[in-house]
Amino acid sequence: MKQIKTDILVIGAGSGGLSVAAGASQMGADVVLLEGHKMGGDCLNYGCVPSKALIASGKAAYGQAHASAYGVADVVPQADYAAAKDHVADVIATIAPVDSQERFEGFGVHVIREFGRFISPTEVQAGDTVISARRIVIATGSSPLVPPIPGLEDVPYETNETLFDLREKPDHLLIVGGGPIGMEMAQAHIRLGSKVTVIEGDTALGKDDPELAAVVLDSLRAEGVEIAENAMAAQVRGTKGKIEIEAKDGRVFKGSHLLMAVGRKANTDRLDLEVAGIETTRTGIREDDSLRTTNKKVYAIGDI
Repeated sequence: MKQIKTDILVIGAGSGGLSVAAGASQMGADVVLLEGHKMGGDCLNYGCVPSKALIASGKAAYGQAHASAYGVADVVPQADYAAAKDHVADVIATIAPVDSQERFEGFGVHVIREFGRFISPTEVQAGDTVISARRIVIATGSSPLVPPIPGLEDVPYETNETLFDLREKPDHLLIVGGGPIGMEMAQAHIRLGSKVTVIEGDTALGKDDPELAAVVLDSLRAEGVEIAENAMAAQVRGTKGKIEIEAKDGRVFKGSHLLMAVGRKANTDRLDLEVAGIETTRTGIREDDSLRTTNKKVYAIGDI
């Protein structure tokens, strides 16, 4: 077992972890960075970057169909869904070098491509290496929350971690969840030629300012997105291309593809936080106003 001592250990190479690692290393700290999956984390690979790239493709299609206000004839856009996904992949590939292992090693950061878990209040094991650090920053982010809806385990579905690999345009995309992720993908897909139904158990965009949310929802409905509110999913059934969602009030929604977008869960499972004396909450890690956890040598940032 290899042993490393460092000033700062950062667990997670997403937006938060990379920012800490870059800043600390450039201010002279000795930094170790752990990442067991993809450099760049959720934002680069499954979140901000691909979603905005797909939205841009949808915006281009929408612009062709609504150009007359600018003195240009409207045309019916011919959207190539697979080509739009190529655009998404190209944008990710363009940004990836900025978040790459090589770039951070150039800063002097020791990058270890392994998941980490606490083995004491000041030590983390990653693969065959044990890192002892003066301060530790947890930045492991979050993952899609997939609720235990009866029948869901037998039906093919997408999350934000799989949707951007889909090459076949959905004829009718069912989206369970009317939050930001669900609404972004609803707009992108309606503009790229899919029929879209959003199924929300409460109020769509319910965590946002009601008056501003109403503007967004009115706009989406005007574009053709069906938004069913107070429709708590009770049963999912069907096969690829023929999916049905039955709400608790009896309403049934039929589509070809299903996107689960009901929220996020903090990535704490692998960390063995209890070994380090770090308390958790229902939504992540307990921390104070300075982002310090219940272990005074450990901080938590970002979605976690």
